Amino acid sequence: MTIVDWRDVPSEVVQGLLLAERRRALDELHWDLAPSFKTVEQARQRGELPGLVLQDRHGRPVGWAFYLLANRLLQIGGLQAPTASGLRLLLDCVLASAEAQMAQGVSCFLQATSPSLTSALTRWRFDLHRHQYLEASLTNEWPLADASLLRPLVLSDAPELVRLLARSYAGERVARAFAPNARLEEWAQYTGQLLNGPAVGIWRPDLSLAMSSTEGHLVGAVVVTEVARGIAHVAQVAVDPAHRRQGLGRRLVTVAGTIAAAEGAKRLTLMVSEENGSALALYRSLGFAPRGHFLHGVRGPVPRTLNGVTIRATGGLKAIA
Repeated sequence: MTIVDWRDVPSEVVQGLLLAERRRALDELHWDLAPSFKTVEQARQRGELPGLVLQDRHGRPVGWAFYLLANRLLQIGGLQAPTASGLRLLLDCVLASAEAQMAQGVSCFLQATSPSLTSALTRWRFDLHRHQYLEASLTNEWPLADASLLRPLVLSDAPELVRLLARSYAGERVARAFAPNARLEEWAQYTGQLLNGPAVGIWRPDLSLAMSSTEGHLVGAVVVTEVARGIAHVAQVAVDPAHRRQGLGRRLVTVAGTIAAAEGAKRLTLMVSEENGSALALYRSLGFAPRGHFLHGVRGPVPRTLNGVTIRATGGLKAIA
């Protein structure tokens, strides 16, 4: 197998790989990755997004990966290969990249399409946490809830939403998936991605809800996006610690689902950490069922040398195993 820098690969080859992944995600998760992949391809063509293409012995593209160095953290945005050895080789080359050598740590949030991904990440000593991807049907059986005191979440709520997320996730290990160091500026960046980017679907302010205290501070919010036609997605639900155990989280999700159904959505999806037992119980009581799972992985700096892979630069990265 051979790996080449995807910035040196014709656009139609990369687009073919991404199209195959888009079709798989639509089939398995009811998630259309087209908006995200449009952003990815634009960044690749500008030379701003490093990535790799895995080729078989006949030179045919069979796998890919892309990654980004931001704030001294290497973020692996995608990693796909049809075999365990292909996954290992891709991961080895990502972690041997110049960007990885400059990083103070590595993170990933990837769909676990096969046990081989877990094995490849474990081999590199990633600290792994599973997140379930759940889906519920927005049928006549969808429960009703009291919508009083709830209002639409608007863009001007963004600063309050940043602070609400920081408070609601304070001290929780799962927060590393959103704000690796729990800094307020990281929550601000994450909130900006929720409301302005396609990473977790396109934000639907008409489906998103908030609840404020008498002082005007957010005490609860649900951010809903659209991940495909007819598929609404709960990208975030947060309740201030001082307002928990009052059923607010259930109300936010239930009312958002009711509004989404009225707007034509057929299904509601979300992701939840398997470590969050109370949230899992809540979602199951609302009729959510698993469709897949994702792996959030983190690790420290990678070694300066990589054994078992020969890497040479000939018009870009090339690795042969």
